[in-house]
Amino acid sequence: MPLFGHGSAVRHSMIFETFGKPANGGNPDRHTARRWSGWILALLLVAGGFSFYPCWGQATQNRSAEASDQLQHYFRAAREAERSGDYDKAVSSYRAILKLQPDLAEVHHNLALVYYIQSKNQEAIESFRSALKRKPDLMGANLFLGMAYVRTNQYEKAIGPLNKAIGQNPKESRGYLNLSLCYVETGQPLEAARVLQKGIEQFPEDIDILYNLGKVYSQLMEGTFRRMAATDPDSYRVHQLMAEAFEARREVQRAIEEYKLALQRNPQAPGLNYAIANLYWKEGSLEEAEEGFRKELQINPEHYLATWKLGNIYLIRREMDQALPYLLKAIEQKPDLGQAHRDLGRVYADQGDLQKAIEHFRTVARLSPDEPTVHYRMALIHRRLGNKEQEVKEMSLFQTLKQASDAREKRATDLERRHLDLESERSKKDPEFQPEPD
Repeated sequence: MPLFGHGSAVRHSMIFETFGKPANGGNPDRHTARRWSGWILALLLVAGGFSFYPCWGQATQNRSAEASDQLQHYFRAAREAERSGDYDKAVSSYRAILKLQPDLAEVHHNLALVYYIQSKNQEAIESFRSALKRKPDLMGANLFLGMAYVRTNQYEKAIGPLNKAIGQNPKESRGYLNLSLCYVETGQPLEAARVLQKGIEQFPEDIDILYNLGKVYSQLMEGTFRRMAATDPDSYRVHQLMAEAFEARREVQRAIEEYKLALQRNPQAPGLNYAIANLYWKEGSLEEAEEGFRKELQINPEHYLATWKLGNIYLIRREMDQALPYLLKAIEQKPDLGQAHRDLGRVYADQGDLQKAIEHFRTVARLSPDEPTVHYRMALIHRRLGNKEQEVKEMSLFQTLKQASDAREKRATDLERRHLDLESERSKKDPEFQPEPD
């Protein structure tokens, strides 16, 4: 099976499909365009007149009252038409205004927004360009001009306006999303990552920006891996990479085989013995895991996970005296390693040193506030100590956290299942995805 995904055939849909969705659902383009249109019209219709903008200054004062009334009538008609969804009428009203005053950048802008909502992209592009010709820094015009170019796959042309839009208004998330897409489509993934990182600085919890940043990093990773495979297809790093791919797909035996091939090509490479041992450990093959962790520590004595997992193996075997020094060493190497504190608590509880046991369990609870089982273990210790009140409190915490943990696990499992189903369907449809024979 190919290692590097499905190629560029799905690149556009992978990144652009989630761009800029409004929180309350609906059409994202219409949602954002209406917001900008209303903002600009609000400025132009201050107090029912046109004196707010300089372009409504002396020239407007020289017009007849009748002409002024006509302009206000067309503005209100355009706004009402937009609100009711009668976009053809809105276009007619804006064009009527431009016949009377053709140099109003804001009116060209709002006309372009209506075209944009109607998906009349070429007309929108021309009107946005007319607006910017008259007022180069008009807020919103660069953003929507860039997005209109994106709609029509003119990614090179979109880059300039979108960069300017972000400079004018760093708080418009769609600028980052669309600009990053342009860089991806023009073969500049590093620039795409840079733009999305800037977006994360402004919107740390924006799920669309986070999603697309992950996709860009994935593309960068795949490109790097392709270069590795082309440079030296039999290198230990390529075998290691293949092993990690098999491991991610839970093909344990094939992963182990590839890790062993990598180890044959570089027996002193740190991490390879650990990777093999870790797979054995997860599968419950403790003898093979013990051997691998020991080999890893010969190469890299400070590998705290190998140290902890050796202690964990001895704990599982009930060899507490052997487990203790490894667990203590793991905490010395990594003081906030909650798993080692948990196992130390179990060792001390087995040895009857309940005070030390509960101290380590409390550390686990502090490091991992959502972890339920440690509260169950503390409840058992309080029972042995005769602390009924504390036992009840810890047992109640355990039950509450266990329910929440089970719900999270179910959501994660359902999400993973849906993802795997989607990947399976995509592989059937994608002509670039051709499984290799075993």
